[in-house]
Amino acid sequence: MPDESPFDHFDRLKKQLQDSILRDYPNPQRRGCPGDATLRTLARRPLDYSLEGNPNWQHLTHCAECYREFLDLRADVRRRKKAQRVGIGVAAAIIAAGTVFILANRHGAGTRPDRPQIAKLIYRPRMVDLEDLSMTRSDKAREEKKPILLGREPEELTIRLPFGSLAGTYEVQLLKSADRPLLSANGEAKIENGATMLTLRVDLSSYEPGKYFFGVRQIPWDWTYCPAVIQ
Repeated sequence: MPDESPFDHFDRLKKQLQDSILRDYPNPQRRGCPGDATLRTLARRPLDYSLEGNPNWQHLTHCAECYREFLDLRADVRRRKKAQRVGIGVAAAIIAAGTVFILANRHGAGTRPDRPQIAKLIYRPRMVDLEDLSMTRSDKAREEKKPILLGREPEELTIRLPFGSLAGTYEVQLLKSADRPLLSANGEAKIENGATMLTLRVDLSSYEPGKYFFGVRQIPWDWTYCPAVIQ
């Protein structure tokens, strides 16, 4: 399939695996099934939660009946999260509209606020060049790379992603030690003049100066890491 994108390839393999479980592991007698509560817990787990060695997950992936229920529960969880995000967006829009209305009325009446207004957060622009970064999770490789410099303040990062990166949704993390993120943010990367660029805002004012790790990945693929220093 020469025209198949990495995402299409991933989806096709996932669908083949799901179909294989549903076809090859019938269990109509429901022998050893862990029950509805356990399936719901597995369906609500975060995507980065490790299931290695989990006996319930081992059973689920070898029981067509449990796996079918798990897929239905997982789809329901996604629908609920999507509805929740929509509800939050609507509520934020209503609050914003109400705030504009109140401020407009105050301005029209010629009144002044009783106390100083909160200053708008200003994000300092910073370019982060990761174009030569290679995919690795080893601590040794992290230490050999030149650290990127970050400011202890709100910053708008324009990140030049590793060479060959595709456009799409990316996640970045700031870590103090391996696999323990202190900060996480998502954004949409675009290809501009042959380079893949990701722009997002982070507020680093609450973090102590020192050495950190900076991670980036295209969801749902592996992480790329490099050392970072907050000045």
